[in-house]
Amino acid sequence: MSVSRHLRPHGSGPVLRAAVAAALALGAAACTGGGGTSAAGPSGPSSPASTTAAPSSPAAAPATPSTPAAGSRAAGQGPTPALEAWVYPGSTGEATCRAPAEYRDGRLRDGVLKAEYWQVGKDGALVLQTAENLPCNGFSDANAADIKAHSAAQYVTVSAMDRATVAALVGDPGRRTAAVSQLTGFTRRIGFTGVDIDFEDFWNWSPDDERGYQAFVTELARDLHAAGLRLQIDGPVEVADGDSPFDYTALMKAGADQLVVMDYGRMFNTTGGRCLAVSPHDWVRAGVAFARAKVPDPDRLVIGLASYGFSAPDPCDTGRIKDSVPLADLRGRPGYSEDPATVAARRDAGSGEVRWTNGGTLYDYTDQAGMDAKLAVLREAGVTRVSVWVLGGNPWFSAAALGR
Repeated sequence: MSVSRHLRPHGSGPVLRAAVAAALALGAAACTGGGGTSAAGPSGPSSPASTTAAPSSPAAAPATPSTPAAGSRAAGQGPTPALEAWVYPGSTGEATCRAPAEYRDGRLRDGVLKAEYWQVGKDGALVLQTAENLPCNGFSDANAADIKAHSAAQYVTVSAMDRATVAALVGDPGRRTAAVSQLTGFTRRIGFTGVDIDFEDFWNWSPDDERGYQAFVTELARDLHAAGLRLQIDGPVEVADGDSPFDYTALMKAGADQLVVMDYGRMFNTTGGRCLAVSPHDWVRAGVAFARAKVPDPDRLVIGLASYGFSAPDPCDTGRIKDSVPLADLRGRPGYSEDPATVAARRDAGSGEVRWTNGGTLYDYTDQAGMDAKLAVLREAGVTRVSVWVLGGNPWFSAAALGR
């Protein structure tokens, strides 16, 4: 059984594109390529035949561990944020199989690990992703115990990647009740801290879907809190009211303990020329500013940070983007180089990402230096909690960036 990749076309839609452009126009210096200040992207792709640098166009719940330490901060930056990371299941030989070796190095011993153990089926029923079918990181008592042994808090992630699947669950009161009971009982049995709801395709949600989702969050939060457990909900980047049906304020009032803003996926907004970067710094700043205005308590706001890459046709075709490609896999793509001078020439100043083209294909990834740069942007913006997508063949922060 092959793993279901997370496709995250966040920030899609004309309202968000216009709002981001307006926000970034307010005195922000124009950035080159992927850090550009509009969705239009750079002018003109590079030669398809060449290998070139590619600039881009509630209180009753228990407290989450890993409060940021006050020490070790660079000038103009806040304290090092508390760290979280997702782990998803996969088949033998996939890069995700490297995740246990990565978290066993102690990087999250004081932080949070989120294991995707459940998916929503097309009929709206929950499907447990077991190690029997997905031997790398699928659920087993042993795998759950390993997650617990290497983190201070743990969440069970539940995913639904398309609108029809989300609607099949949240639009049916019986399905909602069954899911709430399953998730609360399962999470309590394995001794995790709480549940992380990752329902996506926000831009296509109907008003009924939005109401059903809010009802599900209310019902799940109530059940989890009664059991002494917590609830995280994963949402899209927004920079203005109405950007998506996902209402930060209403959903936090519905009972979610923390909002996780998945501040990546900008390349899906490309409207011409070369694909934008995964998370241009100015776009991230705009999203963080809006989220902090809606969720002023820093302990209730978590910002997602991208550690992965993608490939796409050049010029960009957003329908053919291969998303969430691990760096471990991109190392085998034509034209990849670790020569320091080559990497420096390919690095996009507006995103920290490394980009190149070869044979009509754009490749983009974040290395450790890029991770450090993205973390610095979040620290400067006052973010105190960061969740990394994703462990498994992708880079991590340097010790210096973490003040260690």
